[in-house]
Amino acid sequence: MQDQALIEEYDIELCNPACHRGASVWSAKARLFRDTSEVMPYLNASLDRPMYDKDNRYIIWKEGGRKYALRPYELAVSLILDREKAMELVEKAVAEINRIWGSRHEIVPDHSRRTPPRLLDILKLLPRTNCGECGLQSCMAFAAGLIEGAYLLEDCSPLIKDEEALACLKELGL
Repeated sequence: MQDQALIEEYDIELCNPACHRGASVWSAKARLFRDTSEVMPYLNASLDRPMYDKDNRYIIWKEGGRKYALRPYELAVSLILDREKAMELVEKAVAEINRIWGSRHEIVPDHSRRTPPRLLDILKLLPRTNCGECGLQSCMAFAAGLIEGAYLLEDCSPLIKDEEALACLKELGL
């Protein structure tokens, strides 16, 4: 028997993220009409290195250079250029959430907590040259941007040349 989809309806709003005020990138927020907390442990078991916090009821994951965040009544997607792309990405994420929800009887839920890496742990692995090639004034700002999902590891040219540091940062879930 096919289960009913967890997310059937939602409204989408585009907003300029706080970390990119005035920039041409956007975040999409889909207001959900059903509590999605129950699917989070199944997403935690199925997605690649998500950040999950059962107590605070959120799960965050990255895919295709974008950051996705699911809260009980909200799905957010970052680094979007226009409304059409926002609709496409939210639709794709909702389909994946519904697919995992429909398969939950075959998945062992994972309730383990995974939290974002600490700022200083990231900074230690960055070049710490404050070269500005990423567009920011300091490696500390870049580390914060990595945690927020506003920047990708590839945005730091000197880091790309350091395979060991790059591998360590990927192990942290960045």
